[in-house]
Amino acid sequence: MPIDDLTALGQKMREARKNKELTQQELSDLSHVSVMQIANIEKGKMNPSYLILRALAKVLHISLDTLINPDVSLEDEGVNQMKMLYSSCPPKMRDTLLRHTQETVKELTELSEKFETN
Repeated sequence: MPIDDLTALGQKMREARKNKELTQQELSDLSHVSVMQIANIEKGKMNPSYLILRALAKVLHISLDTLINPDVSLEDEGVNQMKMLYSSCPPKMRDTLLRHTQETVKELTELSEKFETN
């Protein structure tokens, strides 16, 4: 991985870790990746293996694509998770999933508007 990509990876991982309110030690304990490796990744000084990235992404609840792709922001992760949920749903149930999601969004929007006016 080029150095710029390692730096971007490290910054994104640090941001994701802080978003989860985890210390490097806590992330290490949960992922079984050493604190030194985590620190080096966050500093852009280490090119981590697939297994390390997978362990970290799992604990941070983000996709590998979000973690390693500099063009995908952490804000896009929600969209990626929705896509993964949709893709993991049996094809015959996807219309049902979509319909329920649309109904939920409508209900949440109405609730939000109700609370904003009060």
